[in-house]
Amino acid sequence: MSEDARRRRDRRQQPRRPHLDPVPGLALPAGDDDETAAAPSLRARFEAAVAPGPADGAAPRDAEVARSLAEAPIERIAEVVYGSNGVFLLELDAPDPAAPNEPLRAVYKPVRGERPLWDFPRRTLYLREVAAYIVDAALGLHRVPVTVLRDGPLGPGSVQRYVQVLGEPLTAERAEQLESQLRAVALLDVLINNADRKRTHLLVVNGPSVKAIDNALSFLPYPRQRTALISLGGSPVPARLAKRVRALAGDETRMTALRSRLRRLLSEAEVEAFGYRVAELAADPTYPVLDDWDGRPFEWW
Repeated sequence: MSEDARRRRDRRQQPRRPHLDPVPGLALPAGDDDETAAAPSLRARFEAAVAPGPADGAAPRDAEVARSLAEAPIERIAEVVYGSNGVFLLELDAPDPAAPNEPLRAVYKPVRGERPLWDFPRRTLYLREVAAYIVDAALGLHRVPVTVLRDGPLGPGSVQRYVQVLGEPLTAERAEQLESQLRAVALLDVLINNADRKRTHLLVVNGPSVKAIDNALSFLPYPRQRTALISLGGSPVPARLAKRVRALAGDETRMTALRSRLRRLLSEAEVEAFGYRVAELAADPTYPVLDDWDGRPFEWW
């Protein structure tokens, strides 16, 4: 038996964590349409979510960029033709902090461009993009590019800082530097219950550094994780990352503030499930073992 197989077997013999560990063969519920009479309108929900300002929940070092993404005038807009939803590239009248002589660019995903999905509530993907960044910022991982809400040319949507992919091959030594960052992404995906972590959603930028994009299919209230990093299942979360999770779980003030921010973006059931995932991973910091088939995302290439 290989070491990976032994590790996965041992994890399955441990008590199941109800909000982290999937039940093999369990039929999955369909997503609510989020359009009941009691549900707020799209405009009302958007206005409530943006009311605290774009820097609310942002990492301190990201605050200025967050404000620029939400408020800087749009100079140009172009459609990104590849993708299942409507996606646009914005060029803003603000400098890029990483290249002050270049304009700040951003990826804009308007809610009106979202295709309905059977397992996610309609018109909520743009909110989930922002929720993923807020959790990343709360943990201090810095793997998700700054993401905010904005009322753009095509209406409300998410706006995420555009990152330039590294244009040169990595040496073996530099590639090794990315291992710990990939484990940090895997940790984030466990906590946000990411159901679609493809390899193409992991970008290597200058540093080298790993950035995780396309985080919308997250935060369902039942275990639904699918990831290209499935081989980590059953392995322990690195000590420095586990320490961050325990620190967050044990700080009621931080957790209360984080839940409050997430409630503006997610349903109450989703926020409650997120809290349970934080607590369960803090108590048992091990990556979940996922099904070899159902735990993998569909990769286009």
